[in-house]
Amino acid sequence: MRFARAAIIYNPAAGGGLQHAVERVDEAAAELRRYVSEVRLIPTEPDRRADVLAREAVNAGCDLIAPCGGDGTINEALQGLVGSEAFLLPLPAGTANVFAWETGLPVDPVKAAAKLPELLACEVELGTVEFPKEGRSRHFLLMCGAGVDASAVYRLNVDLKKRVGIIAYFWSASTQLFRRFEKLRLRVGHETLESTLAVVSKSRVYGGRLVLTPQAHLLEDAFDVVCFRSASPLVYTGYLAGVLTRTLELFQGVKWRQAREVEMLATDSPHVYVQVDGELAGRLPARVRMGPETARVLLPKPYCADYPERIVTTAAATVLHG
Repeated sequence: MRFARAAIIYNPAAGGGLQHAVERVDEAAAELRRYVSEVRLIPTEPDRRADVLAREAVNAGCDLIAPCGGDGTINEALQGLVGSEAFLLPLPAGTANVFAWETGLPVDPVKAAAKLPELLACEVELGTVEFPKEGRSRHFLLMCGAGVDASAVYRLNVDLKKRVGIIAYFWSASTQLFRRFEKLRLRVGHETLESTLAVVSKSRVYGGRLVLTPQAHLLEDAFDVVCFRSASPLVYTGYLAGVLTRTLELFQGVKWRQAREVEMLATDSPHVYVQVDGELAGRLPARVRMGPETARVLLPKPYCADYPERIVTTAAATVLHG
């Protein structure tokens, strides 16, 4: 048995700057057609985002949803297939491509599509961030951040991002050094932590290939949580050096915890922003939890090696991994 229908949902604006990888979406579709009976190409539009398109594709009988774009496009498509039997195959073609660097999937949509027969279908427990004041929530595969990084996403120059890609994120982050850092409070179990940047993650890597939460993994049953206490721009420059040199654990103002649930509260400002998989999601207060919602995600074999209990053994998945 092969997948019967695949929907490639792509963001025509993704992969800006030096990459333009999304322009190869037709080639990616040709690769998928070697293994899937029917492949549809569906572009996103301002009023028809990837979540809506993914939900419609699932309802139309698509058993494989393949978002082609950045981590934000993948996250949007994820919202539309939660609770369904469809499988998710990300085709990385974005700016940071954290999903690809985390899992080992090629950072190229055509090469990622060609890997289909080698991938394993795994049941991934999703992270969810809830905004109680707004009565809404959002699922995520990778991470949820609050404070300095989400503020950088909030102030990101979209036109600059289209021209220079991930450099725009670093530029926006650097401008935060000249702003007042909003403070937040984390409740992790019975512990309360003060912070100006907190990341609740299912991914080792962050912002491309930086390792920020080394104990995280998409198939783990708990988040790896890191929080940075300092409000000093100078100290944050040191934090960045620590990330780059893998010596961040030497800084006293950085703490790591593991948890299935984290509560994040603003302490001195109503404008502490939250980002999910690199996209602005809302403002504090927020509650982040692991599961119980899951998604069936196709992942490279080496990434799944230590988690055999997460491998899906349906008929469709059996074809993929022999």
